Amino acid sequence: MAVVPRPRHASARVTRDLVVLPAPITETSPSVFASSAIRERLANLFPLAGSVAVVAAIFLMPLHPLTASVYALGVTAFFAYWVVRSYGIVIANIVGERRIARWLHTDWRARYAQFEASHATADAWDWPRHLVVIPNYKEAESELRRTIDSLAAQSNREQIVVVLAMEAREDGSEGKAARLLLAYRDVFADMFATYHPSGLDGEAPGKGSNEAWALRDAHRRLIASGLEDIERFTVTSCDADAYFMPHHYAVLNYQFLTGTDRYRTFWQPAINNSNNIWDVPAAPRMVDGLSGINRLANLTIPLSVKFPNSCYSLSWQMLHAIDYWDEEVIPEDWHLYLKACYSLGDRVHVEPMFVRLGNDCVLTDSVVKTTTAHYFQTVRHAWGASDIPYAWRATWRSSGPLSMPRRILLAVSVTKVHTLWVSQWFLLTLGVAVPVNMALRLGAPMPSWFTDDRYTMLGMNLNVMALLDPLRWFAGDSPFVAGTAHMNLPGLLISVCSLPMIALIVAEYRQRGPRPAHVSSWTAVRSVAVWPLLMPLSVYFATMPAFHAQVRLASGRGLVYRVAEKGTKGDLEGTVTTELPAVHTKLDEVLPWAALAAALPGAGLRSRREATAATPEASVTVGATFVA
Repeated sequence: MAVVPRPRHASARVTRDLVVLPAPITETSPSVFASSAIRERLANLFPLAGSVAVVAAIFLMPLHPLTASVYALGVTAFFAYWVVRSYGIVIANIVGERRIARWLHTDWRARYAQFEASHATADAWDWPRHLVVIPNYKEAESELRRTIDSLAAQSNREQIVVVLAMEAREDGSEGKAARLLLAYRDVFADMFATYHPSGLDGEAPGKGSNEAWALRDAHRRLIASGLEDIERFTVTSCDADAYFMPHHYAVLNYQFLTGTDRYRTFWQPAINNSNNIWDVPAAPRMVDGLSGINRLANLTIPLSVKFPNSCYSLSWQMLHAIDYWDEEVIPEDWHLYLKACYSLGDRVHVEPMFVRLGNDCVLTDSVVKTTTAHYFQTVRHAWGASDIPYAWRATWRSSGPLSMPRRILLAVSVTKVHTLWVSQWFLLTLGVAVPVNMALRLGAPMPSWFTDDRYTMLGMNLNVMALLDPLRWFAGDSPFVAGTAHMNLPGLLISVCSLPMIALIVAEYRQRGPRPAHVSSWTAVRSVAVWPLLMPLSVYFATMPAFHAQVRLASGRGLVYRVAEKGTKGDLEGTVTTELPAVHTKLDEVLPWAALAAALPGAGLRSRREATAATPEASVTVGATFVA
């Protein structure tokens, strides 16, 4: 293999006649599917079977003394875990918010200069390249412009290469790409479009298959041609609605240059569905807000098992080594990470980036359509349950560089997430009430320590049993509201979670950013007032879609990839939104996006883009130049 010196400056180009690039490591990658159709079908029953078994345990295990004791211990342990988890999420979000604020105000180039001064072999600040692939299908051009605008606002945008990963089956994709290429041709180090053909054998239409095509095309164009060195590149997989903070790629540049194992690292920012969250109906807004809180907590908690999610970065060298995304798989983010771990070993890991990245919430032109679209988007996300049999097959195979403890940890983590996605609601709402009532009314042999109300909780407590029994409505000894409540141990555990729930409501509200002018105060109040309905609403927004996905997986019917409709209120009303979204940067500060965009280097950048985009003749010419 020829060895080429690493260029010290971004202006240097690799000039190689014969360079043998490492071939993708395919022999250590586990198979996506089982060895036979029957085994694959049986394996796909496993996620649904696990979820149903947990729910069925609530009704069946209290019937036998041995299983009743096991159930009581298990549910009590789950509620104890829930207490730790609830308080841990609150603490982690406070810590995470402080880190986000500190990283926002760090001069990353100056910080690297200090690092470079003490490391003689350090690469130059402008040596790395950051390739950003934007897969899109029927996305509004204004949406793509907003994403590219946020990349243009990066302080080191001259190091960024943008790849518009278009779908050939979309009518007008060539013209849309040509207009964008013309508008931004002078902004980045490079920018080009790729066109993913439809109907390729063995492919599932979706983000992963599009990205795999785009990166292989980019590899031929940049690396195999000898124009660039693959070692200097990161690759960012993002959604078409992603909105990057202006310091995002300065942070990534620093982490890539200073990382101790940069060719085995995934970098994950803190994703919030904050771009249009004020325009979304109250119920799905609450669910979208909680997802951002959970993501930040997972990044912050030291011992949590971290997976890349939605928008993430990794070295192109590692991506090429594992032969890119598996085109047969719809949930590409977790699957790619699992594939990298199984193919390359224990060094593969996720490193947090405490930088906000804004995504859109699902939004259509009515409340009913929005909630329906949100439901089917969650079904698509829950299709990640297909990774459960994949992970366990990889765990029990005899070969592979990943250690057995790490294999088991990943497989258990994936299984836990998707099993609790379905069963969590039943455990929290029925996990104690059903066995206790079976013991009191049917004589089920539940342990006395589990059923006895031996603990007293002070405060304003609602007498639920009095509400459910009309004969006791007017009984003086059973008021609806009491100053104390007597409860068993699991009930005591879940009751102490009320404080972190209040903290999460406050955190979710503040992470949205400032209330836009078109959102009334009454709407803001209603968005908080819906929180008491979290339990019933989570059935529709979490439990049912996850169950839906697992049933389809078990039935062998597969999943049709639905592109979720997104945007802003201005887009739905037919107006063009030119103001950049205000992404909340810390608890008491908002970055002035519009002012920052106006101060971009290059006079008249926005007006020049708008003028050229309106010129169809120019678009045709650029299409021939950039897209051929």
